[in-house]
Amino acid sequence: MPKHFRFVKESVAFSLPPFFGSLTLRVAALNLPHMETILLITPDFLLILLGAALAARFGFGESFWRSAEKLVFYVLFPPLLFTSIATASVTLEAASHFVLAGVVTMLLGVLSAAVVRFTISGDPVTHASIFQCGFRYNSYIGVALAARLFGNEGSALLALLIAVWVPISNAIAVAVLAHAVAKRDASNGHLAGQRPSVLISTVRAVVGNPLIIATLLGLLFNTLGVKLPGVALATLKHLGSASLAMGLLCIGAGMRLGALRSCGLLLAAAAFQRLVLVTIGGLLVLHFMPLAALPAGVVILFASLPTAQSCYVMTANMRGDAAAVANLTTLQTLASMITLPIWIELLIAPLGTG
Repeated sequence: MPKHFRFVKESVAFSLPPFFGSLTLRVAALNLPHMETILLITPDFLLILLGAALAARFGFGESFWRSAEKLVFYVLFPPLLFTSIATASVTLEAASHFVLAGVVTMLLGVLSAAVVRFTISGDPVTHASIFQCGFRYNSYIGVALAARLFGNEGSALLALLIAVWVPISNAIAVAVLAHAVAKRDASNGHLAGQRPSVLISTVRAVVGNPLIIATLLGLLFNTLGVKLPGVALATLKHLGSASLAMGLLCIGAGMRLGALRSCGLLLAAAAFQRLVLVTIGGLLVLHFMPLAALPAGVVILFASLPTAQSCYVMTANMRGDAAAVANLTTLQTLASMITLPIWIELLIAPLGTG
């Protein structure tokens, strides 16, 4: 019996290639022409390219962008996550199967990243540094696309999945990199010193993460049925709206285009793993854990996102191979401008219409 993802809206069905067996998806018929889904997400990628141009040619220096990133991370983006969840008809209990499917998908990402790590030779610290890029994600791109493709409920579901996956992914990434750096330091005759333990570092990163705090607060307000005053809600929504454009500009500014010349087999394999293999893993998970179409679409979107810019910050702070992570982050962001429209057109656009 083929599995179906069911949209409330009109839908059309198509079958994936034989590689995926008899899996049949129901894809949203958004009453758009065949290529308009690509045009729908084009503004987001244009903002990324604009950020790169502003950083390279128009005198907006490194200090400006570091301040802008902090503004987005601590002030603008949390209100977007909070209002999305607080006002949505989504609860953790109702979305439990969705969250489980998303987590299992990303655990497959961890597994496939480990396969890359152990099949391609390279420096252990470099491998440990880029390992995290195989299962972390760019939340700014994700929320921007979720809002465009699925509306407020899609944004809320993605925020919920972010809140669950962040502590898991941070724990795995920090543990692997800390172990590799400690082994390197020991082999070089250096002591770790008074650095915090892996557990303490992970707990601090998770507890102090404003995105997790905002998501949990939004879930609390939603569960208790607390309604914000109109003025407060409007203010938070204004802040959230500003976060998407500013966040995408910061992504573009953070790309290091000149560094792509040094990208070799390891980085190419890591980019393919994150942008293609993890998405395929998501499809297989949804074959065995069928969901309604909207949450299924969010899982696929989550699986197909490029890695997070924050991977570079964490790697540099932990004395890993930050240059390799910067190269891979740039490569994945640019490549996602090709892969994301393909996945969205294949899995979300109304095939066989118009």
